[in-house]
Amino acid sequence: MPEFLDLLAEEISLKKSYLEEIAGKISELSENYKRMVIEKWRPLPLPLEVIDKIFAVDSSTGIVEVRGGGVVLVARSMALAPFSKSFRKLIVDALYPRNTRDFEEYVRLMREHIEHAVALESLEDEPEFILIDGSLYGRMIHVLMELDLEGREDFMFEYVRTYSDFLTQAVKRGVTVLGVSKDSRSTLFKEELLKKKVLEVASESGVEVEEVLRLWTALRRRPREVLEKVREKVRSGEFPAVILDYFEQARSHVPDSRIILEAGVGQGYSTPLILSLSKVIAGQFDLVLDERASDGNIEKLASVFEKSADKHRGEFVKMAHELIAQLRSYPPVLMSYTIMGPGDDPLRVDIISKEISDVGFLKSGALQSSTRFTDDDTSIATVERSLSLLRGLYAGEKGYNVLLLEVDRRVKISAATLETYRRVIMRELDTLILHSRGERRVHYP
Repeated sequence: MPEFLDLLAEEISLKKSYLEEIAGKISELSENYKRMVIEKWRPLPLPLEVIDKIFAVDSSTGIVEVRGGGVVLVARSMALAPFSKSFRKLIVDALYPRNTRDFEEYVRLMREHIEHAVALESLEDEPEFILIDGSLYGRMIHVLMELDLEGREDFMFEYVRTYSDFLTQAVKRGVTVLGVSKDSRSTLFKEELLKKKVLEVASESGVEVEEVLRLWTALRRRPREVLEKVREKVRSGEFPAVILDYFEQARSHVPDSRIILEAGVGQGYSTPLILSLSKVIAGQFDLVLDERASDGNIEKLASVFEKSADKHRGEFVKMAHELIAQLRSYPPVLMSYTIMGPGDDPLRVDIISKEISDVGFLKSGALQSSTRFTDDDTSIATVERSLSLLRGLYAGEKGYNVLLLEVDRRVKISAATLETYRRVIMRELDTLILHSRGERRVHYP
């Protein structure tokens, strides 16, 4: 049986409950989720009719494996405006990727880094909007780590510096930056919905809200410890059992997009969350960005970036101080989900704007104790202005954003283009670059 249908049937039978958990109803709390999502769902604004002062940004990479274990990495990015005006960047690197995992991380970071660089350059044209494929907030919270790649150990310092420069300049010039994620696996929206319910239940049950909030805040970093404490309090009668249900749901991997689809809300957008950076993870440490509680940050960075600290010696302390200042400069982010058309999956939209930055830090700090949902006039106006733009660029489920799709098409490095690059590099270096045996034996379409 060439289709392996007999084995497929056996596997489905063996793993039916697991498959149903992923592909079927998400949990017995589905109806609760539905009510919670509907409460936060809003109608879409009308599409923007005139779209011109905008750039869409994307990047791609190509890798040539060469004899002796080395690789040549080519990364390129483009900021594309309607009617084909563009800015371009290209970087060539060559290295020995001894640590495969760190090399893959380096390639991913390089793609984002070169996007930030070309987006920064495109600000010279004074656009109103810049679109980036991916999460703006997700790029802020990358784990700071030293890469096990010779000569690139401290690449995170360059990454943060360029991203900080781009966002700072965009806000200063009044440019709205949108990050659009088509396949987001985020759970922030779900967690905030559950947090709201947990605090409501705690208040109604006479449970100390501050204690529940402390446990909730610690849940992401110490899930096993926190869940055990909540179980103990449920067993002792201090907490109602439903609080444990909500805590456990918050730790499940069910993404925001799934619960929005389950709710069946149709076209619209979610009340935005306001997200700001209070700490980042550096290796195994929490790097607290609040100046009042930031003792030890330099020592933590020196411990995480051990080779970099040894390489730069006295200069490293200055580098570390600058890194922390750049992290603190990241502006607040509005995050919302939208469904543009019937049958579409939810799009996550991250928004950075001058209007939100002017009030956002105070607002986000004030809301941390209760909720990060924000429905004030400034936030809603900013989201609806951004969604009007995205609706104007929407062309159905497969054409969710025509400008992002076009820049993706233009910047993508095909196998033929990569081979052309290899020949140009050989000519310029006046040397022969041979593919590795694996690449010579296999054709990559």
